Amino acid sequence: MPEMVLLPTNGSDEAAAVEIGSSHLEVTGDFIVLKSPIPLRTISSGVVGAGTGWYSSFVNRHVNKDYNCRDHREEMSQYLKKQGIEPKETVGMMTAVRTEDVCYKQYQEEGFSVFFVITAGVGNAVDASRSREYYSNDSSPGTINTWIYISGELTEEAFIQSIITATEAKTKALHDLEIRDSLSGTVATGTSTDSILIASSQRGQKLEYAGTITPLGQIIGKGVYECTVEAIRSSQKRGKK
Repeated sequence: MPEMVLLPTNGSDEAAAVEIGSSHLEVTGDFIVLKSPIPLRTISSGVVGAGTGWYSSFVNRHVNKDYNCRDHREEMSQYLKKQGIEPKETVGMMTAVRTEDVCYKQYQEEGFSVFFVITAGVGNAVDASRSREYYSNDSSPGTINTWIYISGELTEEAFIQSIITATEAKTKALHDLEIRDSLSGTVATGTSTDSILIASSQRGQKLEYAGTITPLGQIIGKGVYECTVEAIRSSQKRGKK
């Protein structure tokens, strides 16, 4: 889908709406990177850039399954610098999934759009309701990494509801694929190391809410579900080769 830039009606560049999409995305064997033309307001659980802030670079880095580092945040920062990416301007995540198995899609709604980028493997799938049966704190790289870019202005409530809706959709995807927790044998709700990013341009249409039946929530639910299913199937197919 071609990228759309809406010119402001009042002549101010600050008022221009910017739509984030595939033209801002690069996928290599080492990492996935999205570079936004403007800083985006974010909330994330990234290795770097966690919490809330304004960031313009987003990296999902492939690491080996046996990756183990005493200070993974510092190691990640140094890695970004070697790639010419400024850590202070970046949300960075890690994944043991092959980056080529990423699924990304853009969905257009009246007045706003949402761009999804998801990598998903289920080797460490866990049923959250049975997680107390595990005896170790797994600090291995995130396995389902969900990026959601919204061209619109989100309220604080909408940011939080976006995470809730996305998590529900991810869990439904695992349920429908019958992904199981290897320890309990029950249907998994996610993996032990999932990460999420919600990023908004904070320009254009104001989006008050992102609950499951709101216009934004409906798109997030659809996009996360479809991309998670496709990404899991891609990684499973590769694993069988």
